[in-house]
Amino acid sequence: MPGKSTLPFASLSLVWGIAILGSGMVSAAEPPEASGPTPPKLTSEQLIEKLGADEFLLREQAETEIMQRGREILPLLQEARTSPDPEIRLRANTLYEILSDQFRRKSFQDFIAKQPGVDLPGWKRFQERHGDTTETRKLYVSMLESQWDLLVAIETRPQTIDYMVFQRANKLREELYGPGQVQITEGSAAAMLHATSYTDIRISLPSMTQIQFLLAAPQITASLQDPERSAPLMSVFDSWLLENMKETRFTEEMQYIVLTTCLREGIKSGRLLARELLTKRASPNSFGQFSSVNVTQQMMYSMLAIAKLGDREDIDFLDKYLQDDTKVTLPSVQGDQFTTLLKDVALVAVLHLAGEDPKDFGFPRITTDPNYLYNIRSIGFSTEEQRAAAFEKWEKKREQIPPMK
Repeated sequence: MPGKSTLPFASLSLVWGIAILGSGMVSAAEPPEASGPTPPKLTSEQLIEKLGADEFLLREQAETEIMQRGREILPLLQEARTSPDPEIRLRANTLYEILSDQFRRKSFQDFIAKQPGVDLPGWKRFQERHGDTTETRKLYVSMLESQWDLLVAIETRPQTIDYMVFQRANKLREELYGPGQVQITEGSAAAMLHATSYTDIRISLPSMTQIQFLLAAPQITASLQDPERSAPLMSVFDSWLLENMKETRFTEEMQYIVLTTCLREGIKSGRLLARELLTKRASPNSFGQFSSVNVTQQMMYSMLAIAKLGDREDIDFLDKYLQDDTKVTLPSVQGDQFTTLLKDVALVAVLHLAGEDPKDFGFPRITTDPNYLYNIRSIGFSTEEQRAAAFEKWEKKREQIPPMK
């Protein structure tokens, strides 16, 4: 701007330091000059106008005074960010970012400490679903730190959520699987799941497809396994799963991804998805890394998920599969007579739910698996005699188990 000094902002401390030193060079013997009347305090509007003053020191002085004002000056700074005066526009933008960050961090600290009068955007909606504990508040703060605009949009511009989710999930996926392998924060993942878990907010298939890649992020699985802070994140995941099941937003492929995530991480709500998959006898779309997963394998994982995530009440649900002679297609060694039928997997599942060890019922190769409960290649029998004996023993044991209510 013509007539305005172009000294950089960083020179403020030096300029003021010189001014202070210069004023301090008066002899100690000299009495201080009598001060005149205190000039009237400038209004916030006047201070912002002063950001465009011709003199550099006046502009810097205005900045200093604005930094000392409260959060009520933020709306004026926001408006000034579009000022026709480039000096005002530049300084207002810088001040707005600095003050917003300061006030936001202070609000976050007070919010976690449950100080009265702190209202964060979207908290009421989140609290109604997930409760109000210190850990829940910490998770919500981390969500705001990572995805502030997204959470604000849920309350103010829900029609933009689908586009925002697609763009942000795609970017996170590129960062996670790209050359840099940038870590995804727990807050980012939780915010994305939260934003796509409401039936009154439209979410398209492309957006849901982007979301599925976040489920395999190591940071998310680590958080779900952390007993000290997993409860709030687990609650967010449960809501996301149940609401999207209700809205039938999951593709067959995504159902399988979510199922195996629940099975691997021990997420109890995955039991409901496993029941639905068994009932529908659905198979994932044949493309990408999931092309080798056929319908019988998916049903196999569903049964194991029910065994791992369910309880004794699920025994009755699995009973009907004890008659299913469908062969499960699994890699095998040529000449090996070991076979796996769906009813073998169902038997292993009900035995586990009943608190029994499949080895005691004649499964010759059964071995456990920390992620999927049992190694899928170890479920089955080498002869029909072994199979018949195992089922006969279960029938006798089943008679001793009282019916579930």
